[in-house]
Amino acid sequence: MIAYIKPLKSKFAGYYWSRRIDDTDRLVYWATDDEWAIIACRFHYDG
Repeated sequence: MIAYIKPLKSKFAGYYWSRRIDDTDRLVYWATDDEWAIIACRFHYDG
């Protein structure tokens, strides 16, 4: 499903979010009320 949003697990829990771009790629980012940053914009994380 494209644009499905979920929090990352493990050491990144609570800080980073993942949003599906298409069937194979995703956008990983963190955001606060005032700021946001793109961490990764390619490949799906398995695990």
